[in-house]
Amino acid sequence: MIRRSKADPFGEGRIAFTSSRSRELVDAWLIWRGPNIVPLFCPIYQGKAIKRSLSCTSVKRLIKEAASAAGLDPSVVADFSGHSLRVGAAQDLLGAGQDTASIMRAGGWKSVNVLARYLEQAEHNVWV
Repeated sequence: MIRRSKADPFGEGRIAFTSSRSRELVDAWLIWRGPNIVPLFCPIYQGKAIKRSLSCTSVKRLIKEAASAAGLDPSVVADFSGHSLRVGAAQDLLGAGQDTASIMRAGGWKSVNVLARYLEQAEHNVWV
């Protein structure tokens, strides 16, 4: 459940679906993290989950560390952000053959024009 987003100022929320693999990973994380922590993702200190949300700075750092660990060029890693994951997910869905309506539903976009901006740099050959 996405409780609130930039496109949902009144907090009506929406259901967002994930893959079975994502569900398994989140379930395992919730078991490890424990039931007494409210935020889905929280910091870990000395091998223990901390009862607070991750800061924006921590999220940015984790994304950049993961991109570096994946072997990406440091000049590319510098440009990574949380938003990069959103853009990449939309482009990956397009590359996997998903239709516009499905991509919009997955990402919560309400406008084809906005989605088009996310996909404008996608490498997608419709002539194959």
